[in-house]
Amino acid sequence: MSDKPVLLVVYDTGSLAPTRLAEAARDNGCSLVFVTAGTDHAREMIPTLETVGSVVDAAGRTEAELVAELRALGPAGIITFSEFQIAPTVRLADALGLRYHRPADVDAITHKDLQRQRFAEAGVDSVRFRTITGTEQADEAIAYVGLPAIIKPVIGASSRNTQAVATAEECHAALAQMFSGDDGPAETAVMLEELLVGRETPAPWGDYIAVDCVADGDDVRPVFVTSKFALAEPFRERGGYGGFSVVPQDEELAVRDLACRAVRALNIHGVADVEIKLTAEGPRVIEVNGRLGAWVDDLAIRSGTSDPARVAVAAALGLPYETPEVKQDGPIAFHYLIVPPVGARKVASIRNVSALRRLPDVDRVTVLAEPGAAADWRIGARGNTAAVIGSAANHRQLAATVAAIENVDWITYE
Repeated sequence: MSDKPVLLVVYDTGSLAPTRLAEAARDNGCSLVFVTAGTDHAREMIPTLETVGSVVDAAGRTEAELVAELRALGPAGIITFSEFQIAPTVRLADALGLRYHRPADVDAITHKDLQRQRFAEAGVDSVRFRTITGTEQADEAIAYVGLPAIIKPVIGASSRNTQAVATAEECHAALAQMFSGDDGPAETAVMLEELLVGRETPAPWGDYIAVDCVADGDDVRPVFVTSKFALAEPFRERGGYGGFSVVPQDEELAVRDLACRAVRALNIHGVADVEIKLTAEGPRVIEVNGRLGAWVDDLAIRSGTSDPARVAVAAALGLPYETPEVKQDGPIAFHYLIVPPVGARKVASIRNVSALRRLPDVDRVTVLAEPGAAADWRIGARGNTAAVIGSAANHRQLAATVAAIENVDWITYE
């Protein structure tokens, strides 16, 4: 180990590639030690992680043994980019005396219902909701929340099992499916939440937006704004773009301010991703994730807006960092997701992917499925069939590119 300060990275499926972490570590003058969770993905990635840092495999160790080994390294900071490793990272940070989210706040950071309580208590936003752990609680929840409403897992990511319900019958049916796990992923706790109705928004733009922030105590600042494309039914993300939005500058400033207040209410330390609905009455908080958002670093770098990876590493180490102002020009980087229709159950065929790659402004196409693969909207982002990545000079050009992507005949479903 060198004399450089050591940053612990609790590694699992997440939003930042090891190569980008290596660049951010170099820029901040630190060494990386990856703490790998005992998952298939983490184990498979160990050879790659060892090319950019050291690895401590948590598999087969008790938490006390792991803490002792990590303490011997004299770490200066800790971070994770995986939604699934936030709670373990909090425990390690507390045991090692490192800056990160506090144990008293981790449940509110990772549980959507407790977030709603925090937001209401802090005067950030107030949305009617009820937590449901069994179908027998449905009628009381409907009576309190009202309809239409949205059902989402209390703990989850990537729009898994997220859907709107307009009637009591739809709500009962959806809850029965979610708790049984029949024909989809099973849940143990969901929330029925007042449906935030987005304002009328022309295609292909979405009626919501995300702000990634960096927090050090009460000092919370925006790092990058990800504008969104219109959702696929029922509530599946089609990706985003940046670094400047079709949303007017004064409204973007209001969105940034709301995002920072939401992060502050949760006492987050380090980076966080805030999703905000754009309604006719103004911006409303959808949820906060206590880690960097998907594609954010890539979009920020390719659009020349900011360097989220560098900021995240600096914040974890307690080093100074700079954050950008609102941008109103320059290239627009995009990450567009192709998702199967709601009724699809299987990918039937894939052909002519080269037609996607030949489209103007498209730099890369990554096919995420193969013929014969199951298709199910309930699993959210894990069911995406492709990602199309590129950049455009302006919003008109980007809209034309999205339309062209959707018009390419390259995949069929059963």
